Amino acid sequence: MFYTHLATFVLLALLFTISVIDLRTLRIPDVLNALLALAGLGAAWVLNRSVPDSLIGVAAGYGAMWALSAAYRALRGRDGLGMGDAKLLAGAGAWVGWMGLPFVVLIASALGVAYAAARRLAGRETAATDALAFGPFLSIGVFAVWLVLAYAQL
Repeated sequence: MFYTHLATFVLLALLFTISVIDLRTLRIPDVLNALLALAGLGAAWVLNRSVPDSLIGVAAGYGAMWALSAAYRALRGRDGLGMGDAKLLAGAGAWVGWMGLPFVVLIASALGVAYAAARRLAGRETAATDALAFGPFLSIGVFAVWLVLAYAQL
């Protein structure tokens, strides 16, 4: 139980740091994403979770976001998703495994759409091309799914 709490604290600290930096700069440092993935793989090992599921989660998280980014670029002719978000979802896969990733994306997308709609209703939206930091929404999704996975089994 101690290691579950420790892992939860580490995850929260990393996600909070990533979110603050993404909100301020619209960038997520590679070193933080790498730390997130390595810590997630370490947590899987220490907590006797499936390390192969976490490794598949890393590949699936990055691959899904990379494919989405490539499709958007092909359709719109410009970037719509930063690769920091893809690396963040890879790190998420290390923590929640490949099976948790759809829930992370669902939560993050719902929060992002709600936030954008609230901004538009409040009259703060200036243009359809305004950048939106997606990292904080992904972080909330990762943490929510982790809490369910880590503590529902205790």
